[in-house]
Amino acid sequence: MLKDIIDGDKIEARGIVGFYPCNADQDDIEVYDEADGKTVKAKFCTLRQQLDKDQDAFVAMSDFIAPKSSGKTDYIGFFAVSAGFKQDELCEKFPDDDYNQMLIKTLTDRLAEAFSE
Repeated sequence: MLKDIIDGDKIEARGIVGFYPCNADQDDIEVYDEADGKTVKAKFCTLRQQLDKDQDAFVAMSDFIAPKSSGKTDYIGFFAVSAGFKQDELCEKFPDDDYNQMLIKTLTDRLAEAFSE
C-alpha cells in the first residue's frame, strides 16, 4: 500500500516553518509581532523541571531564550507538517474496510513523522 500511495501520488505532504522574535520573562517565553518586535502576540508558559536528580539546576525551556532584561532580541522557530492531505479521499475508496482505512491513516501518520525529521 505504501508503494501504491507513493507511486500514485495519492497523498500530499505539506509543511510550514516560521521564526519569530522573542524573549524570556522568567519561566515564560513571550513571542513578539514581527512588524514591531515589541507587541506580545503569544506567551508560552514553560514548566521548570520538577524531579530532583542530584542536579545543580532545574531548567525550563525559557532558560534557552535571551531574557527580556538583557535588551537582546532572540528568536524562536515553529514548524507544522502533515502528510494527510487527500487522506479522506483515499479512505473513501474502502467504505466498508476498516483495516485498509486504518492502514492508510497509520501510513500517513508515519510519513508525517518522517517529514518532520
